[in-house]
Amino acid sequence: MTKPPLYEMQQASGAVFKPSGGWEMARSYGNPVLEHQNVRKQSGLIDQSHRGKLRLKEKDRIDFLHGMVTNDIKKLTPGSGLYAVFTNDKAKMLSDARIYCLPDALWIDLEPEVTDKIQKHLDKYILASDVTIENLTEAFGLLSIYGPSSHEIMTQMIGSEPSPKEHSTITFSLDGISILAARNEITGESGYDLYVPINRIVPTWNRLIQIGGPYGLRPVGLDALNSLRIEAGIPRYGIDMDESNFPMEAGLEKRAISYTKGCYIGQETIARADAQGRMNKRLMGLELTSKSAPTTGQPILAPPASSGTPERVVGTVTSGIEAPTLDKVIALGYLHRDFTEPGSAVVIEGKPAKVVSLPFYTRAY
Repeated sequence: MTKPPLYEMQQASGAVFKPSGGWEMARSYGNPVLEHQNVRKQSGLIDQSHRGKLRLKEKDRIDFLHGMVTNDIKKLTPGSGLYAVFTNDKAKMLSDARIYCLPDALWIDLEPEVTDKIQKHLDKYILASDVTIENLTEAFGLLSIYGPSSHEIMTQMIGSEPSPKEHSTITFSLDGISILAARNEITGESGYDLYVPINRIVPTWNRLIQIGGPYGLRPVGLDALNSLRIEAGIPRYGIDMDESNFPMEAGLEKRAISYTKGCYIGQETIARADAQGRMNKRLMGLELTSKSAPTTGQPILAPPASSGTPERVVGTVTSGIEAPTLDKVIALGYLHRDFTEPGSAVVIEGKPAKVVSLPFYTRAY
């Protein structure tokens, strides 16, 4: 199990750890609800150094990656980025990814569990293309600042105002070290991911705490990050979507798919599904009347049509939480297309629940 460079510092701050993607990462600093609320009201600093980081270089990198993912890589220019999905030839999801365009490279951010799989997938298709792929997961840490004050903190950090556009990037120097910062809204708040050379992660953390302290910046663990992204209605690969899902089932068609970019692996199936206009199931939000959150894999049932009519399974829960911001129990889950209309009644854990549109939470600023 890999321990991040911040491990001892986080441990001294009261961090509780859990395994994630082969790393021992900070789960919380004692109270994930307060950490969650701090991100909603001020800002939080999260160590995500375990996330996968691939860098593609050489002259064919754009054409090559354009043919591997669902979104339009050719439209990118240095300083821009996008969200995309890697699919197999049947259009099932191998992974999602955030992709950033640098002057001489493409940077791919992945869930930690799929990094090796995606690198092997890309290697298989390189053939005669002039492309090199570097796995920089252990060479670069990832520090994330999320919350309403994140923009002010970044402005102080880099000495100028960063772009507010999601997935935009800027490279800046801190104590002579080059750091890549990318705009990210995975919590439902404004935020930035900072990719830092691993040997500079500790002083960068300390500098962020120093600059961000007056703005309410506090350390936050992965438990709060999970509850924040569920409130924001954002599915996570490996939990809410996997190789059994089409991207459209997870509601990613607007964020991750270009229907005009041309050919890529799985494109014909996705185009055919778009023409038909309907998937058999879809990821939806659920509001529950129970006081405890449902667990992954729990069945979602249709209410009995009449007395004595048996309940039938119409879906499956993928994520559930007691939402700190909303003060209610919510969940994400796949539902049969006949039950995706907001307001539809379903049953979970023997208690009534209601289907709702995503996201649960939208920021006011």
